[in-house]
Amino acid sequence: MKASVIGVGTELLVGHTHDTNTAELAADLLAHGAEVEVSFRVADRIEPLVRELKHALAHHDLVVTTGGLGPTPDDLTREAVAQALGVPLEPDPAVLERIRAFFERLGRAMPEVNRRQAERPRGARWLENPRGTAPGFLWQGGGKTLVALPGPPEEWRPMWAEAKRQLGLERRATYRKVLKTFGLGESQIAEILGPLYAEVGSYSKPWGVELVASDEDVAKKIRKKLKGKIWGEDEDTLPGLVHRRLLAEGRTLAVMESVTGGLLAELLTDVPGASKTFRGGMVSYTREAKARFGVPSEVLLAHGQVSEATARAMAEAARRTLAADYGLAVTGVAGPEGLEGHPVGTVFVGLATKRGTRARKYRFPDQGRERIRMRAAYAALAYFWSEA
Repeated sequence: MKASVIGVGTELLVGHTHDTNTAELAADLLAHGAEVEVSFRVADRIEPLVRELKHALAHHDLVVTTGGLGPTPDDLTREAVAQALGVPLEPDPAVLERIRAFFERLGRAMPEVNRRQAERPRGARWLENPRGTAPGFLWQGGGKTLVALPGPPEEWRPMWAEAKRQLGLERRATYRKVLKTFGLGESQIAEILGPLYAEVGSYSKPWGVELVASDEDVAKKIRKKLKGKIWGEDEDTLPGLVHRRLLAEGRTLAVMESVTGGLLAELLTDVPGASKTFRGGMVSYTREAKARFGVPSEVLLAHGQVSEATARAMAEAARRTLAADYGLAVTGVAGPEGLEGHPVGTVFVGLATKRGTRARKYRFPDQGRERIRMRAAYAALAYFWSEA
């Protein structure tokens, strides 16, 4: 079954609303054996909506839309579907009464504009909305199927479950393994894997490159070729792995961070039970703050705030001040300008343990402050994972 997913709404095109609906629906369709060829967004205008719906129905067996079923004049999915199918819209008195009752339960009179939501294209079946006023509908004919859903996820998810039941779509048991790496770019991974790279999906994330294998044998080969570079699989997260390691060892961690401004501590404390392993952190954003938190002034004077020596001293100060087993530190340059002769994207991570202290330099491309800060925080976690 070939499918397409259409997100309806001008706000999706201009960035006022982040579109997650089409991606979630496409992923679910794939899990149910459908081949999703196209996923896109269309503005709240009748002409492009009708045009794209006609094209989708001509080229795909199943078309799923989300959005545009509200009561306001710019909610045009009903009208567009009816025009694309060449059928009229028909009012349903029973559905109109259900909408009216919805407002009565809220102690309000139904606005007249909500009458539009009780209209459906001729031949379509309703998909009841248990959480709102916008019912969806399902149409079938000539070997084609169209499912129209509202935009809010809490409304369309139960309706989509009902649509799948009516269509007989069943989840298929498929193999999917996500292998998570750090320290290698996609081009480097492609060189290491060779022809094997063509058999995986590759996705760049702040925590590294993720590889998705749909075959168990392919996953085994990737693990062998990238041994030592894969830090986790599937739902693993770097903060979660750090916490589990510390918990298993019965040890604790403290951090001092500059360039990340508290982001490293935030990631660590997002993990449930973090208080069992995470002592705390210090944001030493200035030279004076670093010195006050225990970084020797002579180190700062000799090497500057952004240096391997300062990263080591910060890690030692964090470990010492908070009486932790490990001290982890990160300092660097997020931009918009360079600092102390270092270009934007320069990051140093330090790790202090009872066996000694070491540090590593990273150089990230200038993709904006937020991206650099996030990558720096994950670099610190990855460094702990590989070196602690």
